[in-house]
Amino acid sequence: MARAEAETSKLDEARDRRASLLDSADPLANLDVSTEITSREIKDHHDFENPIELVLRPHFSTAELVLKRFFDRSLPPQIRSVVEQHGERLESEVNELLKAFRIYVATASRESLDKEAGRLERRYFPDGASEEQHNFLVLRRYYEKIRTFNETAKSRWREIMKVVDTFLVIAETRPLAHKLQVEYSRNLALLVRRTDSFLDDLRSYLQVTTENVDKITGSYKVEAAYREGPYYTIRDVLGLEEERAPAEEAEDATSKYSKQIAEDTTLDLDGSVAYSIVLETREHRLNRSSLIAVPLLGSRDWNRTPDYRLEVALPAFEDAVEKFKKAYHVNIDARDIRGPINNQAAQLLEGQGETSFVLYHRLIHSELESYSVAILFEDFPGLARPDVFLYHCGPNVLHRILMRNLRRQGLGDILYLNQQQNTSREFPEALITKLLIDWWNQHFADLSGEDVDSYLTYSRQIEMVRREYRILYEDGVQARKRAAPGSTYLMIESWLHEHRADVFGSRKVEIFRRFIQNELLE
Repeated sequence: MARAEAETSKLDEARDRRASLLDSADPLANLDVSTEITSREIKDHHDFENPIELVLRPHFSTAELVLKRFFDRSLPPQIRSVVEQHGERLESEVNELLKAFRIYVATASRESLDKEAGRLERRYFPDGASEEQHNFLVLRRYYEKIRTFNETAKSRWREIMKVVDTFLVIAETRPLAHKLQVEYSRNLALLVRRTDSFLDDLRSYLQVTTENVDKITGSYKVEAAYREGPYYTIRDVLGLEEERAPAEEAEDATSKYSKQIAEDTTLDLDGSVAYSIVLETREHRLNRSSLIAVPLLGSRDWNRTPDYRLEVALPAFEDAVEKFKKAYHVNIDARDIRGPINNQAAQLLEGQGETSFVLYHRLIHSELESYSVAILFEDFPGLARPDVFLYHCGPNVLHRILMRNLRRQGLGDILYLNQQQNTSREFPEALITKLLIDWWNQHFADLSGEDVDSYLTYSRQIEMVRREYRILYEDGVQARKRAAPGSTYLMIESWLHEHRADVFGSRKVEIFRRFIQNELLE
């Protein structure tokens, strides 16, 4: 009793201490009271010259570490029992932080921002945008995304640290929580405050007049007018000198860049768009690394995340095609599955793959058609806009379902002679990805950006997915309790994880993984 009262008292003190911090301007200030964060450290913005995903990566890696440390299945039962009591809240907050990183930071690369700015040019510069006007739109979207993420991160870390405070005053979890606080809290606090300081400088540089927060998504939108004179790059915001070409050379470079992009985006490769990606220098010298990719129809931060992207490098695809042509057998028919044979026999049959392209194309496309129909009309029937739902599921979901089922059936691999004239067996993933991209482009040819930009439709569909997950999860829990009475929560969770394909269905597991982040589904 005395121990329980003492721990309750400590917990109250920790919460009071945390509350006082949360009421301050900086919710992560002084998380590590052992080492003061100096003004000089906060105002050191040079890291922001690097890609923003690298600068803010500690948020993502530390959040993943929190999950790994507190939900490690090898932890002693007494620790897992304590974590079980508070873990749901911790897991939810961490997953929301990871989600925000994917939505706002992962889409703030120069490549993504260039594309977004390109779509905005006509709205803000009807007569055509110059290079600096384009850079202005890039920098403004950069500010909006990173401001949104940093505010979200502060809020989520605040809630995560409340749970960590709870673990700090409980004897079983104190060492874990203390180690986490000592190793990472100061660095996170510094990163948040430094990001705030950098964004304040960027706000002044852009001369932002108004900031509005979307009540549904929490995204920041700003008003700022383009001004002649300033150069709109991060290096200029940081006050770093930049060598620039004379005006005539810069204009010529911009013209060549625009012409090259126009040429690249019209290049057709068996129904896919092969496009070049971008910008090694301020003069837009092109990096000619070619990719084949699905187009991004959405124009919002939340529908341009990596979940909506699927791409394959053109050289990898071409290499896969050459190997396919040389194949002495392609496993297309379940009645004719073959393995490696001796070299002499393989040499006689070499080149049969060239005649199998049409059948292979049919196999992949029929499999994809079958999975999409099953998802929409068996797994999640009654959807108002099934085509929109499938688009939001994303090409990576179908890619994982396709690859797993092909391997399970023994289909899709090729057998050929390698450069050493030895028989090899290979799954041509680059070719399969290209065929999936073709199918995706055809399937969603009539879908518009407006269709996939509706957050109301998206949120209703996600709620339906979560409702289905809760129903199947509870069914699985009850089934396990009946089969193994006396099982603890962690024992049931472990069983559900091991048998998730049976409990939820293998296709639904992939859909749930897309929209619901938790360790059970990984």
